[in-house]
Amino acid sequence: MSNPLVSIIVPVYNVENFIEKCATTLFEQDYDNIEYIFVNDCTPDGSISVLKEIIEKYPNRKSGIQIINKEKNEGLPQARKTGLKNSNGEYIMHVDSDDWVELDMVSSLIGEAIKTDADMVICDYYINYSKKEIYKKTFPISNLSSDDIIIKTLTLEILSSMCCKLVRKEIYSKVIFPVFSNREDMFVNLQFYSIIKKYSYLNRAFYHYNKANDSSITQNYENNKNINDLRDFYIVTKNFLQDNSLSESIRYLNIGLCYSIVSISNGNSKKLFDAICPSANNIKYIWKNNSLSFIKKIVFSLPFLHLEWLYVIIKKFYKTTKGRMYD
Repeated sequence: MSNPLVSIIVPVYNVENFIEKCATTLFEQDYDNIEYIFVNDCTPDGSISVLKEIIEKYPNRKSGIQIINKEKNEGLPQARKTGLKNSNGEYIMHVDSDDWVELDMVSSLIGEAIKTDADMVICDYYINYSKKEIYKKTFPISNLSSDDIIIKTLTLEILSSMCCKLVRKEIYSKVIFPVFSNREDMFVNLQFYSIIKKYSYLNRAFYHYNKANDSSITQNYENNKNINDLRDFYIVTKNFLQDNSLSESIRYLNIGLCYSIVSISNGNSKKLFDAICPSANNIKYIWKNNSLSFIKKIVFSLPFLHLEWLYVIIKKFYKTTKGRMYD
């Protein structure tokens, strides 16, 4: 098919101030054959009203737009699953409703998929703060084996987002969406990488991650639900690795979790390790993490050296001046 249908799935929650830019960049894509599926995850604000106003400005897109209203809030993974069930496209893209995209993202990624017959096309991305934009390169996975991709995903060397990629829909029939909402993207991507045989990579950024929104569906904080989610992620991912003859990769799971747990700690890393994954509580996992610079390895080692108070000070300073240390 020279002009395949692409379904773009957009969960909506608490993005009244951001969805206009998101929807506008989606409706102004230079590719015509697009289906838009907005999933209202019981947003408490006026996001849907704003979205409907924007839709009226694009009459040429209206016939390809669905707004699905969920009966209860179930979180990002289940919202995406709902969108997927209602999609008709040959290829799927996911976009978070507080983010935005370049106007030729769809045409560029689908063009690459057609040219290479790839099951997944990935691209670079931007991280956008209120006053600055950072270009981020995605690891060019097309030259790696599936096992290597899984290892680098577990250690956070490869971005685990569902966004900034295009995936053939039939791949999703073999994927389980988790109930937990912390590291849910990583769990889905690990399944992708155990299934997909053909990847392609575009060396250009098309996707903008908005880090100026503190209240969207994708933001995570140190609270009981997210701690429970991380623990559930560890258990489910460990079982997945064992079931797929990848038990040797569990130590890489510990590397990634060690970094993640220290990242969310505000002076209580021991408590978090005990609650989430005690086996990851080892300084060696910081120094084996190839995604960290030498300076970051030193900083993230502080809690293991009885200097967590200093780590907290550095973390607060970095957040105030540059953004989160782990972006």
